[in-house]
Amino acid sequence: MKLRHAVMLLVGNELLSGRTRDANLKALSGTLNRRGLPLLEARVVRDDMTEISLAIRGLLRPGTLVVTTGGLGPTPDDITLNGVAAALELPMVSSGDAVRMLEARYGETGEALSEGLMKQAVLPEGAVPVPNPVGAAPGVVLFAGEVAVICLPGVPGEAVELLPACLDAAGFCEGVLREYYARTWGTREIDLYETLKTVNEPFNCRLAYLPSPGRVDLCFTGTDAREFREKAVSILGSRVYALERDRTLEQVVGGELEFRGLTVATAESCTGGMVSSTLTSVPGASGWFAGGVTAYSNHVKSRVLKVSGELIAARGAVSSHVALAMARGVREILDADCSVAVTGIAGPAGGTPDKPVGTVWIAACAEDRVSCTLRRFGGDRESVRSAAVSCALGQLLEAVRKAK
Repeated sequence: MKLRHAVMLLVGNELLSGRTRDANLKALSGTLNRRGLPLLEARVVRDDMTEISLAIRGLLRPGTLVVTTGGLGPTPDDITLNGVAAALELPMVSSGDAVRMLEARYGETGEALSEGLMKQAVLPEGAVPVPNPVGAAPGVVLFAGEVAVICLPGVPGEAVELLPACLDAAGFCEGVLREYYARTWGTREIDLYETLKTVNEPFNCRLAYLPSPGRVDLCFTGTDAREFREKAVSILGSRVYALERDRTLEQVVGGELEFRGLTVATAESCTGGMVSSTLTSVPGASGWFAGGVTAYSNHVKSRVLKVSGELIAARGAVSSHVALAMARGVREILDADCSVAVTGIAGPAGGTPDKPVGTVWIAACAEDRVSCTLRRFGGDRESVRSAAVSCALGQLLEAVRKAK
């Protein structure tokens, strides 16, 4: 059977009542994508057999893998398999293989197999049970014409462990789709798209944009994914800080400082210590992080960081002049090799026509290298602050790499 894509059905009253936050969609879709089965759609339904059956029928399309989560347990409201059987017009039967899996599972604890527990061995006719390595209810694999159905427990730890084994049982072991990443800072999603949209034409590749404040991850999939990523990285240059999906910007900054034997200090106004907190979240930061000053008021900027009061009065606290003075001041008083400073208007109040909410100046010093950049961020207060942290780290990284 040739499967081209996947869809997902999440079953459970608790998901629709607000009592439980779904954790399966993100984890399972990642596994499916890595197997070359992009997730096209996801739906949520109640623990109602009619609604489950109708949803399954609506998702059954040729070349589709339907993955369900939830409703495989021993209680009366665990009726997902009944809904699947009704949609496929199959009877429910006791599976000898599933019974043996349950006997092996509960035999370890000495618990007798009650009628409720045995309910987990009643499957749609023709279904293949898959042993659950961390729970009781088996996973279920079922074929119907040009589609396949995989049913998983709703407990995230069980679903994540079972899905690869169920895919193997379904015979979908080949065609693993490799993903390539490039993590960027300081460039908006729309600007990255405009830069790369024409470059993509010669390549057989799909590019996904995954934005967060001040950063955008690029995910390349397809036959020419690696080649397209290399081309994109050559164009984007220093805005790419990592090619590994799990390598963070703060880790890269810390690694660069450690490699060069440099220390860094921070001076922050609108970010209120967030840059320092982010840097010190990296294990081993004590080897290269000297310290930080949260200079929220002008009084502290002047008294602690030695920023001239006349300069603040003339240029304003949110200015390139004050950002540079903060960076130089904190580097001097903490005797650091490098520094980064942030001053801005995070909102929601405080903006002016000349300096609207979201205006942020960032200055970075690394030995002989000094830079100062104006940024205009959108979004609410926390989005502005988070984006400012990302760009401060990126600007610091760029200064460190270009320093003599």
